Amino acid sequence: MSTTLKVLYFVYKAKINSKGLAPLIFRLKYNKKVAQLSTGYFIKPKDWNQDKNQVKNSDPNHTIINQHLKDLELKSYSIFSKMFHDGDVYLNNIIDKLKGVEEGPITLLKLVKLCNNRLLERVGTDLKLTTYKKYLGTEAKIIDFVNSLGKQDIRLKELKQNFIEDFNIFMKQRYNNEQNTSGKHLKNLKQYIRYAVNMEWLPKSPFTEYKVTYKVKEKPFLNVDELQILEDKSFTMKRLQLVKDLFLIQCYTGLSFIDLAELKCSDVTTGIDGNQWIIKNRMKTDVRSAIPLLPKALSIILEYNPDYKTTHSEPLLPVYSIQKYNSYLKEIADFCGINKELTSHAGRRTFASTVALGNGISIESIAQMLGHSTTKITHQYAKVSDTKVAAEMGRIKEIYK
Repeated sequence: MSTTLKVLYFVYKAKINSKGLAPLIFRLKYNKKVAQLSTGYFIKPKDWNQDKNQVKNSDPNHTIINQHLKDLELKSYSIFSKMFHDGDVYLNNIIDKLKGVEEGPITLLKLVKLCNNRLLERVGTDLKLTTYKKYLGTEAKIIDFVNSLGKQDIRLKELKQNFIEDFNIFMKQRYNNEQNTSGKHLKNLKQYIRYAVNMEWLPKSPFTEYKVTYKVKEKPFLNVDELQILEDKSFTMKRLQLVKDLFLIQCYTGLSFIDLAELKCSDVTTGIDGNQWIIKNRMKTDVRSAIPLLPKALSIILEYNPDYKTTHSEPLLPVYSIQKYNSYLKEIADFCGINKELTSHAGRRTFASTVALGNGISIESIAQMLGHSTTKITHQYAKVSDTKVAAEMGRIKEIYK
């Protein structure tokens, strides 16, 4: 590692103003990294002596400017010397100190707060509030972990690979998180560190070689028999009947809960075949989803909103909050004798696996209806059932007797 800081000045000729003056720029170089700062002075390009790195006597303010340049140089070397001794040489920090920003070396919790504030600025444009809240959850757990180590904060240079594994163990012990849950927070932590590397606050990530692992979990969906049991079941309690019907719509359209909840009457329109389709961009990814409505789904919509064709901007269906929705689904599963953990996502998977893939719909068409940008994602939803395997193997039994 180099121990030399290079201090340079140059006249930014591309920015000459109407008076023929160009800004004088201060530049630092260290280990192939560059950072620069405007000195605040403007001079004529001909008044700059590049060999001596100073303003010529022909400029009336040459004494003041040259003294300022010398002060910048001396301050830079002084700041660099201390940073080098501490092992924290970041050119952007030197520039900040020259500008009067005295925040000191970037620390882990400062980094996390900075990154989350940047995410907050994106909420409402290309980032969902729910996604931002997940990062806030990561921040809270990192703070708790750092405090558990008897520290208020940690300098980035002190981070080692064992930190991320220790953090993983901490979440499992303190919060009883499963590996898949803690893995999501570890992934967010690695995102923070990647930003620090990009900003040159760290030469490289200490977590580059650390692989966040996830356990494959069996994700429930209804098979043909269970779907029929659900259809045949009627509830006298309106809340359960409504949730059952909404869940069936999910099973026959593949809509996620948020897309179901945000459906407008205008989202149901005439498709290319002359029949009714749901055509809308997904709330999560903004990817277009076009779903031909099966008769069973359309009949439920007509039951709750027979006038949907004339009320374009109105909500298509009445919907509970996701918390109540999933809670009521658990009750419904108990009443139906379905020994599976029903959630809103189970409806989406039931459509992909039982209704679509189980009836010969191609994975490409399923991906289009689910609003996936790639079939790789769709394969996580569309699972081949034992019934489909039995039917297909049955066709070749006679050959391999």
